[in-house]
Amino acid sequence: MTPVWSRTYFDTLLERFATVVDGLDRRLDDVVAGRVAPAVDDIEIGSGRSVRAGVMFFDLVGFSSRTSSSDVDDLKQTLYMLDCVIPTMMGIVFDYGGYVEKNTGDGVLAIFGVAEADESIARTTLEVGMSWLYALEHIVNPWLAARGLEAVEARVTIDLGTLLLARIGMPKGRANHDRSFLTAVGPPANLASKLQDYAGAGQIYTGHLIQRNAPAAWQGWFFDRTPHDWIWIWIGGPTAGQSYRAWEYTGRWNPPG
Repeated sequence: MTPVWSRTYFDTLLERFATVVDGLDRRLDDVVAGRVAPAVDDIEIGSGRSVRAGVMFFDLVGFSSRTSSSDVDDLKQTLYMLDCVIPTMMGIVFDYGGYVEKNTGDGVLAIFGVAEADESIARTTLEVGMSWLYALEHIVNPWLAARGLEAVEARVTIDLGTLLLARIGMPKGRANHDRSFLTAVGPPANLASKLQDYAGAGQIYTGHLIQRNAPAAWQGWFFDRTPHDWIWIWIGGPTAGQSYRAWEYTGRWNPPG
C-alpha cells in the first residue's frame, strides 16, 4: 500500500532511521579493520523484459569533495554519512513499491510503477522525490549535525517511458553479495541520468512525461528548465521531432500533520 504523507509515516521513517544508525560505529569499525569475511555465493541469472515504468535518481551533491582525503578517520565519517543516507532513501523506495536498480555509491537509482498508468507513475515518483528531500532535511541532516558532521545535499531526477529491464552478471563470485543485477536500459533512464547535469542541490528535475501526467493541482509547481543545448526530441506520434522538455518540480511536502 502506498504510504500517506502524515505524522504516522514520518514517525515510521524516524523509527527506521534509528535502526539504521544503531550500532553503525561498530559496523564501520569492522569494515575499516577488515574483519568482515566474504563467502562464496552462487547466483542464478534471470531474464529481461520490456516494461513501461518510472526511473528516479537520488544523487548526493559534492560527494567527490568528501572522498578527496586519504585520512582513515575522514573516510570513516564519509562512510558513516552514506550509511545514514542510502538506507533511508532505499527504505522510502520500498515503501512506495519501487525497486532499487542500483546503489550508485553516492546515490540510488530506482524503478517505479511497472504495469501502472502513466498518471500513477508520475504521482508516485514525485511523492518519492519529495519524501527523499524531506527525510534528508528533517531526519538525516539533524542527526549528522548532532555528531558534528557536515550536512548533506542532494538532487532528484525523474522520467518515465519504455525500459528494458535485464538481469546482467555472472553466476558465481568470490564475495558475499550478488554477482548479477537488474539494469534498466532505455531513453527514460538515459534522460533521468542526463538531468543530473542540470539539477542543483535540493532540486527535482523531470522529463516532460512526468510533468504532463502529474496531478492537475500540481501543475503550478512545474517550471520549464529545458537547456539551450538540449538534444532530446519526441520520436513518433504527433509531437515527433519536437523538443522533449525538461522541468523543475518545486512542490514540497508540508510538515506532516
